[in-house]
Amino acid sequence: MAQYEKVYVIVFLRVDRDGYSKPVMIEWEDGTQYQISKIIEKRQAPPRHVGGTPTIRYTVQVQGRIREIYQETFYNKWFVEKLTCPI
Repeated sequence: MAQYEKVYVIVFLRVDRDGYSKPVMIEWEDGTQYQISKIIEKRQAPPRHVGGTPTIRYTVQVQGRIREIYQETFYNKWFVEKLTCPI
């Protein structure tokens, strides 16, 4: 069975004049930055694999691929689910 781990990442946000924010870039553990080209969906939903605190799940497009990033609503921290042990 595949195993995943929660990896906290730096997320750059764009905040408009009305105070609404949206993620525009993700910085990975090694400092590599990935531009978010499109937000496909934003919804309150639990992580698919790692469980944990209540989250907002963003389905985004990064380098032409669909990815998910999560914002923990209580701690306001961002993470991704990283595959650690494939099937």
